[in-house]
Amino acid sequence: MQAGFWLEYAVLRVVVALLGLLGVDRASAFMGRLWRWFARFNPRHARAERHLTFAMPDLTSVQRTVILLDMWENLGRTFAEGLLLPEIVAHPERIAMSERLAAEIRTIGAGGAVFCSLHQGNWELLAVGSTGLGKPVAGIYRPLRNPLSEAYFRSRRETAYPGGLVSAGTASVLRLRSLARSGVAVAMMADLPDRTGIVASFFGHPAPVSKLPVAMARRLGLPLVVAHCLRTEGAQFRIDGERLDMPHTDDPETDIEKATLALHAVFETWIRHAPGQWMWATRKWPKLELPSSPTE
Repeated sequence: MQAGFWLEYAVLRVVVALLGLLGVDRASAFMGRLWRWFARFNPRHARAERHLTFAMPDLTSVQRTVILLDMWENLGRTFAEGLLLPEIVAHPERIAMSERLAAEIRTIGAGGAVFCSLHQGNWELLAVGSTGLGKPVAGIYRPLRNPLSEAYFRSRRETAYPGGLVSAGTASVLRLRSLARSGVAVAMMADLPDRTGIVASFFGHPAPVSKLPVAMARRLGLPLVVAHCLRTEGAQFRIDGERLDMPHTDDPETDIEKATLALHAVFETWIRHAPGQWMWATRKWPKLELPSSPTE
């Protein structure tokens, strides 16, 4: 095994130990401030600013700066909270869920479901809220290259996913289908660009969007629930969402496309409501042409 893997793993364990000594609230605040101060010097900051300008051209430069710094702080907090996920799972009172969404999840009962969300707030905690209602959730993720760090991260993330974690890959869809049929809710992010999906309007511009959660729900006859976990204050959160109506005609591909458009319309509404909690640096618009700068 490469020596670099051992060094990376040792650093990871030290960081987690130090954050654990601080506790969730102080660790989240510390990492949030750190990212807020220094992430603006990351090349991804310029990309995030281009995307924000492209998507919401009416914002002033001051408004864009506030949103982007809030974004980095949220991502820094999310990073720390991800490392301390077992500690958050042990205190689910940090996470409130809207009665509307709780009722939708209870209605599903023992049957399977597809849950999907976007990289807003702390998306990892959606599974915690659902599990608290007695609905086990399985998640899909991309494993780390370092096998030591991967095993450690996975062991900590599994506390939030009692339905299991599925590594992204060619066999992951089959595994997720099997879990869904067994009564587990399979959770996945659907806001990243996906060249195997469809091209749809997102903030008024064409973007490749994922149709995987919709396609799985439509073809398996499962309910599709879209939700997000917004940060309300510090390391406190509120989950909200809704069950998305799924068309059922003789043309399943058209049904999937219509529901995918509806899903991303919900995402756009949520992002506009809390733009400082979405990950603007993702390559959502591959053929980016910036409009002229708004009048200050």
